[in-house]
Amino acid sequence: MEYIKLLFLSMIPIIELRGAIPLGIAMDLNPIYLYITCVIGSSIIAVPVVLAFRQVIDFFRHRKYFNKVIRWVDKKIEGRAKKLKTASIIGIIVFVGVPLPTTGSWSASALASIFKMRIVDAFFGIFVGNAIAGAIMLTLSMHVADGASIELILIALVAMVLALYFMKKRKKNKENISVN
Repeated sequence: MEYIKLLFLSMIPIIELRGAIPLGIAMDLNPIYLYITCVIGSSIIAVPVVLAFRQVIDFFRHRKYFNKVIRWVDKKIEGRAKKLKTASIIGIIVFVGVPLPTTGSWSASALASIFKMRIVDAFFGIFVGNAIAGAIMLTLSMHVADGASIELILIALVAMVLALYFMKKRKKNKENISVN
């Protein structure tokens, strides 16, 4: 019964598997069943959410103020469609795979809808990303449950975020230099 509760808990936005896995570890559940349950729960919600977000985008497309923004995004995406197809699948995997707040299935589904990804590609990217994020969360949760220092884990997460920030900043600087 606990696994069913965690399956549904992993479908809830914001909580998703990032909250369900640590809860399952705290409940002393089998880590393998817990991992599989939470990855399935967090991934299976992606298809209806992508379809729902597409309907919302279509609704706003016909509204005066939002139409301009949506048309601008459409033009940007259509111009880079081939590059974005491959990059968007990898981007969704990385986006979901790094277990940070607001980078779960729901946010990835919104991005997939905006990028007009095929549902199969969006689901694949979200599923693989959830599998990666689930493995990270399971590992971290088990180490915390075993008595590892939460401070060390937080320091590692901060270091990872800072590394990503500086890599992105460095890439922008290189692009600015090449443009000039």
